[in-house]
Amino acid sequence: MELSYSLHLGNDKNKSIKARQEAKNTPSGTTSKNNNAIQNVKQLGKVNHHNLRQYDNNQELIKTIKGSNDIVKDVKELYLDLFDEARLEYNKKQTRDDRKIDNYFNKIANDTKHDLACEIVIELGNMEYWDEKSLEYKYQMTQVFEQQLEDLKDIAPNFYIANATIHFDEHSPHMHIVGVPVKENCKTGLSSQVGKTSIFTKESLVVIQDKMRERCIKEFNIAYGLDSKLKEKEKGKNRDITSYERKLFNERVKGLKQEISNLENEVSNLEDNKQNINKQITKLNKDKEDIKDEIDQKKKINNKIVLKSKNQLLDENKKLKEENEHLKSINYQTETKYKDLKERTDYLIYHLNKIIKKLPEFIQNLIDRLFNYNNINLNFFKQQYDPEAKKREQKEIESRRRFNLFNKKEIEKATKHLNDEMDEAAEEFYNHKKKNSDELER
Repeated sequence: MELSYSLHLGNDKNKSIKARQEAKNTPSGTTSKNNNAIQNVKQLGKVNHHNLRQYDNNQELIKTIKGSNDIVKDVKELYLDLFDEARLEYNKKQTRDDRKIDNYFNKIANDTKHDLACEIVIELGNMEYWDEKSLEYKYQMTQVFEQQLEDLKDIAPNFYIANATIHFDEHSPHMHIVGVPVKENCKTGLSSQVGKTSIFTKESLVVIQDKMRERCIKEFNIAYGLDSKLKEKEKGKNRDITSYERKLFNERVKGLKQEISNLENEVSNLEDNKQNINKQITKLNKDKEDIKDEIDQKKKINNKIVLKSKNQLLDENKKLKEENEHLKSINYQTETKYKDLKERTDYLIYHLNKIIKKLPEFIQNLIDRLFNYNNINLNFFKQQYDPEAKKREQKEIESRRRFNLFNKKEIEKATKHLNDEMDEAAEEFYNHKKKNSDELER
């Protein structure tokens, strides 16, 4: 089994050359870079708050193996042990009281050029290794971390430890070490001073990490009775990932796994939706084909209906044309009969006029007859005395009787002929009108 190892030293990114150049171009004269170093009392208090977990009740998961439950107090006491002799020696050499140092801890806490203390975080194994392990199994790392403190004193003797606390409340057991790096034999100022940049360089950190790694896995195998190995360290890497960074990384990995799981579920759901959609598409295509077939069938029926209607219209049009021709023929016959009747009527009217013209003469004859009758009565007495007159009178009466008889026959004949013609014309007109009415009703 291979285990990862992390030894991380907090640093101040705001003190880099690049950060200082960026700060010159900002109104506040600072940058937004985070600061993992302990620069002042406020930051030291935050470290105390975080490392000792004074905000929760799970103190059994926090184990301090060096120092007390007050890291600020531990660092102040360490400052007295490390720098007070050098401070007193420095003050003796000063002729001016304003150059003397009353409290070296407070001086460094207010000095932005120096870090007040340093924090190192050591972790062995990752979340995947420790996730299924019991709390008792994790507690065995206490032996490993205690030995790491002794190893660190040996490998980095100029780093003095004020407090060391182990956390068992996170995914992986890890240890927070708060200490002070000391630079000796300084030519200016105190002979012993805080000197992080002098003690922890890129080169020294590589040496410290390599030695601490080997000793950690050795002690781990002793404590757990295993034969584990370390994962190969990345080239060019002068520090391992911090516990906090690893925690964020592990949480991020866990979050990514959850996202992957969610995405897989979404993909599965999408596949199901895809299948459902494909089924719906198949059904829609089938419905489309059915609708198309139905439309084609209706088109055929419609075409048949249209064709039938067209043929019916043609037949009806043909019949109407025939009826029209028949009506034209009837109309022609009617006009012919009308002309014939008109000619007959004109003929009758002509003869009737002739008869009417003779009426005055006929009437005159009647009057003359009446008048002559009176004359006959007057001449009766004449005939008694004139026999010749009587003969003449007799001839005249006979002549008139014949004339009247002839005129009476002519009148009766003409009247009968006129009545016959009128009756025939009236009957023919009535029959023709009734026939036209019957044909129109059909």
